[in-house]
Amino acid sequence: MTQNPSSKPKARIVQFADDTRTLPDGSKITYAENEDKILLYHRAPFEKGFTYVYERKTGRILVNGKEGTNQDKRKMIELGTYMLDHSHDEELVTINVFPKGEGH
Repeated sequence: MTQNPSSKPKARIVQFADDTRTLPDGSKITYAENEDKILLYHRAPFEKGFTYVYERKTGRILVNGKEGTNQDKRKMIELGTYMLDHSHDEELVTINVFPKGEGH
C-alpha cells in the first residue's frame, strides 16, 4: 500500500535502532507522540520502568497511570534531553504510525 503524501502520521515513535543500545547510565528511553499526548518510557537497569504521559491540551501529566507533578514534567524533559544529548540521528529510528488504510 502506498502512502498518501498529504497524510500525517497518527503517531510517531522514536527509539534506538539497535535494541541492545543503552544510554551511558545503562537505561533505555522510548519517545512517542501524537496530536494529543507525548509519552516517554524510561527504564533503568534492574529497576521498574516509568511511563510519563503528557496531555498537550490540559498540561496534565501521568506517571505510571497516576497524577504527576510539575517536578515529573521536568523529569520527563530532562530524560528526553538526556536521550538526545547521548545519541546521534543515525542511531535512532522513527516509526510513523498512520491511520488504518494509509502508509505502506
